[in-house]
Amino acid sequence: MHRPRLRAVLFTLLGCVLAPATIFAQGMDLRQAAGVPLPAADLPAGTVSVRVVRGSFANNLAGETVVFTVDGQSRSVTTDAAGRAQISDLPQGARVQATATVGTERLESQEITIGGSGIRFVLVASGGDETSAAPATPVPGSVVIHSGSRIVIDYSNELLNVYYVIHVVNPSAAPVDLGGPLVFELPREARSATAMQGMTPQATVSGARVTVLGPFAPGRTDVNLAYTLPFTGDTARLEQEWPAPAQPFALFALKTGEMDIVSSQLNDKQSGVQQGQQIVMGMTPALEPGQALSVDITGLPHRSTLPRNIALGLAGAISAIGLWGAFGPASRRRPA
Repeated sequence: MHRPRLRAVLFTLLGCVLAPATIFAQGMDLRQAAGVPLPAADLPAGTVSVRVVRGSFANNLAGETVVFTVDGQSRSVTTDAAGRAQISDLPQGARVQATATVGTERLESQEITIGGSGIRFVLVASGGDETSAAPATPVPGSVVIHSGSRIVIDYSNELLNVYYVIHVVNPSAAPVDLGGPLVFELPREARSATAMQGMTPQATVSGARVTVLGPFAPGRTDVNLAYTLPFTGDTARLEQEWPAPAQPFALFALKTGEMDIVSSQLNDKQSGVQQGQQIVMGMTPALEPGQALSVDITGLPHRSTLPRNIALGLAGAISAIGLWGAFGPASRRRPA
C-alpha cells in the first residue's frame, strides 16, 4: 500500500468516532461533541457538513458564516435555516477544518483528512438551554474516559506504532479537582512517547508516564499521544492500566500481512477495508481504575534471529579456540 494512503487512513481513524450516538450517550453535554468529526454514510464521500447551534439542537443558528479551510485555502459558506453549511467534492487526502465566530466566541472543529465517507460536525455556541455559568472555583468530583476515545495500532518501517486519542470527560457543570494529577502509566516497554496535535496543555510526557494536571473543566480534555512498542518474534503485547473509569471504546489495527489483535476482553471484533487498507477493530469493555486492558498483536512481520545466533556462536567458538591455543597447557609446555 502507498504510504500517503496509509497515512490518510490513519488520520481518518485518529479523527473519527464510531457513531454520533456514542458521543451523546449517558446524558453527556452536547459541548463534548463540539468539533468532533462524525462519519456520515448518508453524505457522499468528500462532503463536509457543519451545523452551528446555540446550546442545543433546538437553537439552530442561521445566517452565520462558516469558514472551511481546505489545504490552507479558505471557503466561506453561510448557514441555512437548519444552521447547516456544507462543502462537497473534496479529494481524498485533503485536510479540512471548519471555524465560525458567533458574537465574540470563536468555534472550531478538529482538523480532519478526507477519506471514503462524508463527515459531519456540530459547532456549539454558549447560551441557549444553559441555565447558569460554571463556577470558577473547582469542586471535588470525578472524570471518566469517554467512549469516543480510541487506540490505533500501525506497523510501518519495521516499527509497531501505537496512538492514543483519549477523551477525559468531566460530565458535571463545574470544574473538577481530583485532589491530584491524573497519571497514565504507559506500558513499561513503550519507547519514544510523544504528545500529538490536540493534546491538552495540562499534560506532560516524561518517559513512559503522562501526567495531566487539574482542575478539569466541564466537558472534554484530550490526551493524544503516540509511542512505539518493541517486540520479538511475531507477537507484541499491549497492556495498559487506566487511572479513571473507562467506558467501552474502539481499538483499531491497520493490518499488515497476517497481523491481528487478540484479546478475551475485546467485544464486537470485526474486519473491514478503509481506502484499500484492511482494518481490524474491536471494542474494549468498561474498565475500572487500575484495571488493565491486555491485547496481543499477532502475525507481525519479523526476521528470524537464527542466522545471527549461529554467526555469534561460531565467532565465540573461534575466539575460545584461539584463547585456548594461546594460553592453554600446550603454550605453557613450550617455554619449559
